[in-house]
Parts: sequence; C-alpha cells; structure tokens
Amino acid sequence: MRIAHKIGVLLAAIALLIVLLLLPRHSQGQSTPDNDSQDVGGYIVHYSAITTNQLLPAIAKEYGIERSDRRGLLNIAVQAKAGAGQDMVRADVSASVGDLTGHQRPIRFRETSENGDYDYLGEFPLTGSGTYVFDVKVIPPGGTRPLTVKFTHDYVVD
Repeated sequence: MRIAHKIGVLLAAIALLIVLLLLPRHSQGQSTPDNDSQDVGGYIVHYSAITTNQLLPAIAKEYGIERSDRRGLLNIAVQAKAGAGQDMVRADVSASVGDLTGHQRPIRFRETSENGDYDYLGEFPLTGSGTYVFDVKVIPPGGTRPLTVKFTHDYVVD
C-alpha cells in the first residue's frame, strides 16, 4: 500500500511539472528572446512552440497528442492586464505556421482549462529542420478586432 501511494505521488508530481512546462511563461513586457510573450493592447499573449516528442508519454496521452519529432505543438494563453488578478482569459485563437518562403498552413486549436486558466493547444506537421514563422490572431472577450502576434521558432528534425 505504501509503494502504491509513493508511485501515485511521484506520478502526480511529474504530471504537474509537465503541465507547468507546457504552460507559456506568464510575465509582462514586450517580446524578447528570453520572454515568450507579447504585450498587445490590454492583453499579454503568451506562447510556446515545441515538438510533441518533448512531452512525456503520459501527458501526451492525457491530451490526445501524438508524440513525434516531426510534429509541432503551439500553446497560446491570453492574460488580461487590467484588474488586480491579471487573469488568464478565454479568447478566440487562430494561427498559421509557415516557412521563410511564405508557405502557410493553418493551425487548429483546442481549448484546455485548469484552475480557471485557459490555454489553447494546436498541433502541426514539421516538414524539416529550419525556422518556422507563426502568425497568431487573438480576439479577447468582447473584442471585435484580432490582436496579432508574430514570432519565429527554430526546429531541428532528425
């Protein structure tokens, strides 16, 4: 019984660590190489891009994500700057990913929620190593015009 409890606690700790690694960093300010967020209007858009192979098998299974070094995962979260809590908010999120030559492909997102925070996960194929260009559009609650975030991420595909 004690071993089962220890294994359960260990699995819970690992799952929490992975979820925290999946979440974009929630900090303020303009985008910098060390800060994967952009301040747009009254919101901060947080983003992270990884290969799905970087996920632990249990986390990938929990979210229904295929682990592969040829699949990318884009995670988007939107934080309201106004208010004391600076809460993460729901939003309409769309994005496309492309290469430096301009070939674009849309990314379909699904909303996830934990403890009142909302994240948007989207998978896309990686066709090879190189720089990928992301164009993210976010419409926050009550908004009519999208807020745009653009960034690049380098992938190495074996």
